[in-house]
Amino acid sequence: MRPSSSPWRSPGLPAVSAGAIMAVLLAGCGKSGPQPSADLAASDAITVDSRKLFDKKEGIDNITTYRIRIATDPLNAGLHNNLGNEYVYQNHMDEAIAEFREAAKLDPASPVPWNNLGTTYKKLGKPGDAKSAFNKALEIDPRYALAWYNLGTVHDQEGDYEKAIALYLEALALDPRMAEVATNPQVVENRNLMVVKLRHFLEESGNIALPLDKLPE
Repeated sequence: MRPSSSPWRSPGLPAVSAGAIMAVLLAGCGKSGPQPSADLAASDAITVDSRKLFDKKEGIDNITTYRIRIATDPLNAGLHNNLGNEYVYQNHMDEAIAEFREAAKLDPASPVPWNNLGTTYKKLGKPGDAKSAFNKALEIDPRYALAWYNLGTVHDQEGDYEKAIALYLEALALDPRMAEVATNPQVVENRNLMVVKLRHFLEESGNIALPLDKLPE
């Protein structure tokens, strides 16, 4: 669920107001981490070189960075999606869900935030909500292989292995890289992967014809 390529790549950095920067920096000083502030939306005539905000030497974390950028570009679905990712990484699941839903509202043509929302619900142990989110992603884009695979993992966890394998096969048919760790790291935990790969091979290649030593009499 890391930030991905277009349309979810973040645009160039906009100018940020001094008031917004100070509000976020002050919010980030508490032990509990950055907290939302009404001052994030403040604007005035003073601008700064916002590129400095991405210098990790300044001590600004990723969540704070995305919040600053959203303050100046609130309708950017990619920024909300990526902030949701950062919340997941830091185990702030309620905040993550809110950001993914905002991203989905801002860009209803993208299945990405729904897939991320499903993954978050799965982490929270809410299989019903997870399946609904993955199905919504597939309703938007039936060829979104990752959502097929992730939907399979929910059925897998529920013990419905045949359904899970069928969904994994659908994912591999759309994108065989779903079986590769480099593309889909979660496959290392898939105990049904060999069965899925074999069935996928048989479906793609047809039945295997073994040679006979001699013809039957």
